[in-house]
Amino acid sequence: QKRTETYLNRKLYAPDETIPDSDPDGLHLPDDIRLGMLMLISHFYENRSSVTEVEKLDMPQSFGWLVGPYRYFPQ
Repeated sequence: QKRTETYLNRKLYAPDETIPDSDPDGLHLPDDIRLGMLMLISHFYENRSSVTEVEKLDMPQSFGWLVGPYRYFPQ
C-alpha cells in the first residue's frame, strides 16, 4: 500500500477510517485502487525471478489505468 500511496502522492485510508482534517488529499481506498494493487502483487508474484538484460518488465498497464485517475499532482 505504501508504494501505491507514493505513486498517488496521497495517503489511503480504510473505508471505515476517518480522514483527518490535516490530510486534505487523503482518500478512502476505492475498489479500483484495491484491484490495481492486487493485480500488481500478482504481477510481482508471477515475475519474481531476477530481471536480466533479456527480460525487462514494466509495471502492468492495468495498474496505471486503474490507479492513475486518483493520482494527485501538487501545484
